[in-house]
Amino acid sequence: MESLIEGSPWAGEGADDAGFEAFWREWRPRAAAYARAFGGLSAEDREELAAEAVTRAWLAEGRRDRNRPFAPWFFAIVRHLALDTLRRRRELSASPENFDRSASHHEGPEGGALRKEEAEFVRRFVAALPERDRELSCLIYGAGLGIGEAARIAGMPTGTAKWRLYEVRKALRKAWEREYGG
Repeated sequence: MESLIEGSPWAGEGADDAGFEAFWREWRPRAAAYARAFGGLSAEDREELAAEAVTRAWLAEGRRDRNRPFAPWFFAIVRHLALDTLRRRRELSASPENFDRSASHHEGPEGGALRKEEAEFVRRFVAALPERDRELSCLIYGAGLGIGEAARIAGMPTGTAKWRLYEVRKALRKAWEREYGG
């Protein structure tokens, strides 16, 4: 959340441990979740990448353009680290595990089983998407960014991102209907 960024003391200028800890708790899980968009990264890779991104963001905050939102800047750091990691390994194809969200409310065993089945269906669908669509979907649905922010990070115009997202939703709807009926 922006509230952790605005008004927080940053490294090199009297940063306090509590400020960094709060920043770490908020942004490290979000970075790891977004890193799932990049096939070929293990769970350990994603955690290391997330830790590196948080540390770099913390140390570079003073150089960030304050007229631009924090989240796209931060996720761009994550993206660059992920792509660098993949480039070094030359592993650009593997299936990610996206959208690991559990129910936020209590439900019976039937509801939990149904939710797991639906989540697995979505994971398989997203894993089969082309890399740019997978990344865009993870930024919007996994990291909770708006279309404009996600488009900037993915390096595409907002209109293109809207169109790609529309196409992804349409394909998901068709795949759902094939799997589960109308």
